[in-house]
Amino acid sequence: MIGPFFYDPLMSLDDVDSFSKSASKPRRFMELMDHHYRTSPRALVVPVTQADLYRVHDKHFVDGVFGGSVQNGFHNFDQRVPQACLWTCGAMVSAALHAPYRQMPVCVPASGFHHAGYDFAEGYCTFNGLTLAADAFVQANPGAKVAILDLDFHFGNGTDHILTSLPELQRNVLHLTSGLYFHPEDDPDEFFLWLEECVEEINAFKPDLLLYQAGADMHKDDPLGGILDNAQMEQRDLTVFRKLLYPTVWNLAGGYQPGDDMHSNPVLQLHRMTVGASNKSGAARMKIKERDRP
Repeated sequence: MIGPFFYDPLMSLDDVDSFSKSASKPRRFMELMDHHYRTSPRALVVPVTQADLYRVHDKHFVDGVFGGSVQNGFHNFDQRVPQACLWTCGAMVSAALHAPYRQMPVCVPASGFHHAGYDFAEGYCTFNGLTLAADAFVQANPGAKVAILDLDFHFGNGTDHILTSLPELQRNVLHLTSGLYFHPEDDPDEFFLWLEECVEEINAFKPDLLLYQAGADMHKDDPLGGILDNAQMEQRDLTVFRKLLYPTVWNLAGGYQPGDDMHSNPVLQLHRMTVGASNKSGAARMKIKERDRP
């Protein structure tokens, strides 16, 4: 059992001039998925509109990015970037609204969300699809609660900034971000102790939806991270998928190890491992589903 993947080719840009390859990662990741799973299951992505972004971002900031007077998250004025963001953010919203109807976690093969704040873009992040998805879910399900578990190596400062700027949304959202606590010299055991505390906090919160940023830059070989080896990365993902049995949307988030070939690229292979961990959670999720039946 796999997927589905909320993907549309319009989410991906192949030639953005940047150290980060995140703009092209949706396409490259889906090519890898299609190679290993033949035709991987895909779900319809409905793009958001520029006006939709006003729900979690300052209108003047959004209009400035689309108008070319404010830099996007790649620190340029490339007008293709905000257009692609309508699709990546739309994928997050589409997946969030769909997740309660799926037993398995669903994947959005996109990065570039958690450094985008209420009125700023930075760190290869232009608009914040995490908070937009949380807001859309709460709007569709009044009183619903959303947990955002951000296990990218870097602090989700933009997500924090938006939630602080929007107290009504913040009341319904629990945001936990590992980048606030860990540094390259830290012991992985400390990370897993912290993660278990997160599991307890989220289970006490009892969210109606879990948004999980499965950043590949948590790997110890990442040039902008990290502290975990391959086995520990899998342990991280299995902990999330097996102990947090809520409707779940996960996205790729960061990862900066070099490599052009999809079969040997370390970042794509780490994201593939997250797909495998999601699949392995199926038995636990099936038991919960059966237990909850009347």
